[in-house]
Amino acid sequence: MATTQEMLDAVNAAIQKCLETGGVVSYSIDGRTIEKARLDELTRLQDKLKAQLAAEKGGARTFVSFKNPR
Repeated sequence: MATTQEMLDAVNAAIQKCLETGGVVSYSIDGRTIEKARLDELTRLQDKLKAQLAAEKGGARTFVSFKNPR
């Protein structure tokens, strides 16, 4: 199974490819239809994976310090 970082790298590559091709969603050649993920779906997945990666690295933790008011 791919790591979160590997999945994020793949999504980033897919977003780049989508931007390079002008965001083509689907096309047909000789009766065969090819569909690609839409840019908005990819960016939502990218955001989710970034948050997951941050949580895995401890970036989602919140620390609070209370000082004794002596």
